[in-house]
Amino acid sequence: MRHPVLLWRRGSLRRQLLLLLLPALAAMMALDTWLTYGTLRDAANTAYDRSLYGSIRAIDNAIGMAGDNVQLTLPDAAMEIFETAAQTHVFYRVSTERAGQVETVTGYSDLPLPRGALVNNQPRFYDAEYLGEAVRIAAMARPVYRPDARMRVIIQVAETAEPRSALIGSVWRSALARDLLLILLSAAILVGGVTYVLRPLARVRDDVEARSPEDLTPLAFERVPAEVRPLVDAVNLHVSRSAAMAQSQAQFIADAAHQLRTPLAILKTQAEYAQRQLNAADPAPDPEAARAAAGEAVGGIVTQLEQAARLTNQLLALARVRQHRADAAQAGEAGEGIDIIDAVTVAEQVALDYLPLARGKQQDFGWEPVAGLTLPVRADPALLREALANLVHNAIQYSPRGSRITLSATRSGDHACLVVEDDGPGIPAEEREKVFARFYRRVGNAEPGSGLGLAISREMAARFGGTVVLGEGAQGTGVRAVLSLPVEVG
Repeated sequence: MRHPVLLWRRGSLRRQLLLLLLPALAAMMALDTWLTYGTLRDAANTAYDRSLYGSIRAIDNAIGMAGDNVQLTLPDAAMEIFETAAQTHVFYRVSTERAGQVETVTGYSDLPLPRGALVNNQPRFYDAEYLGEAVRIAAMARPVYRPDARMRVIIQVAETAEPRSALIGSVWRSALARDLLLILLSAAILVGGVTYVLRPLARVRDDVEARSPEDLTPLAFERVPAEVRPLVDAVNLHVSRSAAMAQSQAQFIADAAHQLRTPLAILKTQAEYAQRQLNAADPAPDPEAARAAAGEAVGGIVTQLEQAARLTNQLLALARVRQHRADAAQAGEAGEGIDIIDAVTVAEQVALDYLPLARGKQQDFGWEPVAGLTLPVRADPALLREALANLVHNAIQYSPRGSRITLSATRSGDHACLVVEDDGPGIPAEEREKVFARFYRRVGNAEPGSGLGLAISREMAARFGGTVVLGEGAQGTGVRAVLSLPVEVG
């Protein structure tokens, strides 16, 4: 079971912001309240202490000497401040200090003195408890200005702490209520602000919900906040990738339907012809001729099946390289997740695989290895093999019997080059780029094929940052096909 607070905040940006900001606001309010209380206490003590000091100065001005005795001559109006007032009690004491002995002259004789000695003419304020009440006391000592006097007068004025505590509490409670109100207003503003700012997301949601499944156009919103724009851009990127994938799938289906329709129709026609010949074999005047015709039809069926199988494999290879390219675009880097392989090893395997096919056409097919040569490239071994195999297959298929075909590997600068060279009829310079188009067939070419081999080879090479280039053979005849890939250093 998860914590209820975690379950409550999930799925709501407002709740998460409230859970993050409200504790911070509460902590700031507590700090502000503590600082406000200290400021209020200091301000109230300063104000009330000034009042007590004024009373001390008034009493000091009314003190006189009669011989060796201290006399206090305060008027009646001044004495009223020491009478009981509403919500406060005021106490005073005037005493003399001789040789460390304190004697009360007038006032409350048990009013407590401060700890430690008083400094002349410097007031001291301190808290104490008197008659069961907390009081604030101001005390000041001054010497008696007579040549033969060795004493000083101590004046004390005290008042109960209740009035100033009530004032501090009243102001502090007002500040606390204000801070609480500010927190509530901040929360309301936060919720309202988030709701207002997220309105563009609601429009994005409505637009996406209203779209049909076939609509893969990017989202277009001008007033999306800067913080939300990366999300919209990411959605648009995903939509564009989905559109590209859907287009690739649709193109693959169209290509497959277009290319497989003719072989299937031919197969159907040849199968029907073979069936008619076999059914008519017994009553026919020449059963052997009928069986031969049926056998020829079956042979045509086999040939068409072989061509259809190769076409299907090429279409699947084309779809696979497109899928690899889409995966690379989604990963963000062309080489991410692809191992480093030796291109020489792949070329050797292709040479061994196609040697029987070349021998069947009585062609001189050779592999020219270079001792100690390694070509580390970052590529998928199956796709690289398919790309090179298409070049070799084209050279074998379109070169006549007795031709010479050579497969070699070399390094040119920072690129690995796999070269397939033949001395066949060649391709005119003006058509060397056209033959890389899908399903392109040269006029007058009687060899069977689908026109996909070179297109697949170039797409597979481009998937790994490479190229496929056609040129003229070394002897001025034939075709020289070069598949180059960047060499991995380190």
